[in-house]
Amino acid sequence: MNEERTREVEGPFSDHPDDDHPLFGSVEPTAQVAGSRQRSQRRQKSRRKRRHRIAPLIAFVVILVLIGSSYALVRSIRADFVTPDYQGAGQGSTRVKVAPGDGADDIAATMLKAGVVKSTRAFVNAAKKSGRSSDIQPGVYKVPLRASGAAAVTAVLNPANKLVSQVTIREGLSETQVLSQLASKTGLPLAQLSAAAKQVANLGLPAAYKPTTAEGFLYPSTYDIDPGTSAEAVIQTLTTQFGAEDARLGFQAAAKAIGLTPYQALIIASIVEGEAKFDADRAKVTRVILNRIAKHRPLQIDATSVYAARIAGIDPAKVNFATINSPYNGYTHVGLPPTPINSPGATSLQAAVHPAAGSWLFYVNGDAAGHLSFFTDEASFVVAANVCRAKGWGCA
Repeated sequence: MNEERTREVEGPFSDHPDDDHPLFGSVEPTAQVAGSRQRSQRRQKSRRKRRHRIAPLIAFVVILVLIGSSYALVRSIRADFVTPDYQGAGQGSTRVKVAPGDGADDIAATMLKAGVVKSTRAFVNAAKKSGRSSDIQPGVYKVPLRASGAAAVTAVLNPANKLVSQVTIREGLSETQVLSQLASKTGLPLAQLSAAAKQVANLGLPAAYKPTTAEGFLYPSTYDIDPGTSAEAVIQTLTTQFGAEDARLGFQAAAKAIGLTPYQALIIASIVEGEAKFDADRAKVTRVILNRIAKHRPLQIDATSVYAARIAGIDPAKVNFATINSPYNGYTHVGLPPTPINSPGATSLQAAVHPAAGSWLFYVNGDAAGHLSFFTDEASFVVAANVCRAKGWGCA
């Protein structure tokens, strides 16, 4: 009997379930222990089956979580790298100013602030892709609102969208005439333009001239004036162009080379501009002026006397020049007038500092077109002047 019980408990503890182990419970017959083992084995198999069924479900859930996380990560990365941009050509319009020296980044910032593009990157990327960002010129442009970067770039590359007032100042216009034309073309009040022109110290003129008036410095050319440009800036645009031409022509050095100050040479250039219609005559007119000054003779040039009449408010066609008391009256005063009488162009500036060689003292219209004939003696001049008047070639 004792041997049988001893045999029943032989073996390691791990071979017995906790609740069936002889050390922790009552001793049962061998048949009952075998049944308990079978139940335990069934429970273990059941648990293994449940684990086999749950494992794929857990894996599926993990995969869904990974997919969701990946999608969120991709969206986050995409938000960082995809450029915010409007679609299409936009609608409505606004004005955008491109300042001198602005690069694509500067223009993009202006576009974003004006509500044209959705992001600065949209414009910059489109400008780079176009390969023409360096072609964008300073100015004020009409551009669409809420436009794609590409549409915004196209808008500022199109010259038709540039808003300007184009003003052409021809050679030989006086300061009064230039200011009147600027007022007409830009819409700026004449009073503002006149006031700006009087501020001679603010005009940025070359120091060698020391002028007291803007006369002669409002350089004749074609100008694009942006909307909103001030009267001061408009006048400075013209005088700045004069400075550029002065430097390009080497005008000051050439004047000194013939014994003139730059301002004297400019006065002569304005007289040449007022007298000669054809380039071939300009340098000869300069020589006549210099010859008469050298002989202390009055210039007796109509252009200066006409200017004298105009600033006195007199119709030049209805006055005897000899009766006008003015330092611009070339019939009653010796030497050059005190200022230029108009705005000369490049050919007259060149002629003023490169006079032709000759001893002429007189000239008069030699045909209906206005070509000039030059004379050294007064008798020949008087004969030619009579012919000019007889034929109606514009001689006084």
